[in-house]
Amino acid sequence: MPDPVRESEVKIELTWTADERTRKAIERQAAIMGFESPTAYLQQALAAVIAGNEQDTVLRTDGRLVHASTYAYGRAGASPDV
Repeated sequence: MPDPVRESEVKIELTWTADERTRKAIERQAAIMGFESPTAYLQQALAAVIAGNEQDTVLRTDGRLVHASTYAYGRAGASPDV
C-alpha cells in the first residue's frame, strides 16, 4: 500500500464508556502494562491495530485496496493482479 500510516503517526482522542466488567478489564490491563490511564492504553491498542492493518493492506492493479491475506490472494496463494 502506498504510504501506510505507522503506529507512531496515529493520533487518536477518545471518550469511551464500557460496562463495569469491561471497564475493570481495561483498567487492569492499563495498569499491568504501565499506562498512565485506561484511555492511553486504548489509544495505543487502536494505533497498533490501525498500523498493523495498514501493513496488511495491498493495492490491487484494478485500484482497489484489499486486505492481503483475505482478498488479494487466490486459492493457490498468488494473484496475478496484485
